[in-house]
Amino acid sequence: MIKSSEDRALAFFESLIIPDGISQFREGFFQEFEETYGSTYRSDKDFDVIYIKNSWNDSTKDIEHNFKGFLEDNLVKEKKLSKHFIESRASKILSSTVYNSKFFNHIENTLIELNKKSKVIDYLLINKTIIELMKFYYKGYNKSHNFSKEYLDTLSVYREISKKEKITLSFDWKERTRQKELKYLYNSLINAEPPFINSSFETFYKAFTNQKLEDDETIKWLCIHVKNKKMISQNSLVVLLEALFNMGFIVSDLNDFNKTVENIFSNPNGVKLKNIKNTKQEDSRNPSRIQEIRTILDGLSEIA
Repeated sequence: MIKSSEDRALAFFESLIIPDGISQFREGFFQEFEETYGSTYRSDKDFDVIYIKNSWNDSTKDIEHNFKGFLEDNLVKEKKLSKHFIESRASKILSSTVYNSKFFNHIENTLIELNKKSKVIDYLLINKTIIELMKFYYKGYNKSHNFSKEYLDTLSVYREISKKEKITLSFDWKERTRQKELKYLYNSLINAEPPFINSSFETFYKAFTNQKLEDDETIKWLCIHVKNKKMISQNSLVVLLEALFNMGFIVSDLNDFNKTVENIFSNPNGVKLKNIKNTKQEDSRNPSRIQEIRTILDGLSEIA
């Protein structure tokens, strides 16, 4: 990873979000253990885990080390360094008699780009750290720098809100390999004959990664009711989503299930779904296209 400096205050994060950046960082974590201890092996179930063989005591398990903990520690350290470098450079500029906006514009644009690219990385903590840096930067320099609408709109989505203000945005998917899993689920639903949904992948991804959808953004549910061909089967949608919860793919609060479904799904005409609470109480023994849904879920389990 490239080290951050006063000239490149966010260099570490820039190198982390490039293609294969996180993979290279994880590989470096593994190689350090392998070179230091020699007697190690990587987990075949969790690609973030490496074990050091315990050759001293047969009754004690091998020692586990997880990349996620290493990543979290480094994000905390690098966030602190980036803040320091930003403050140091900004202080010199603001104390000068000639104001130079290039630095402030560069940091703003870099943070915007980092936020966009870190959203699609499986490790959610990276994006969370970027948002924390964005908040820090705005709080420290909003009186010295005119922030763009894009930057302010991003912060408005992530602003801290009380429980009374809390609104349901979307579902949240488990962190590990979510990009691959959501791409598989999207392709399976939209390429079915006939399609289960009508949506762009961007909207679909936002709907399952706890991001705010715009007012006109929905996933259109197209599955026709098995008995009434003029209606869609909300029951099939509920069965699919509840299965994703039960299988551990969706990790959101179940108490928000009804509101979230109604917030992100619509009928083919774009009208938001209603009465999901009643739908859940209906007989679901044979919902429309249940065998196709089970096949999709089986395929999803195989790539997880």
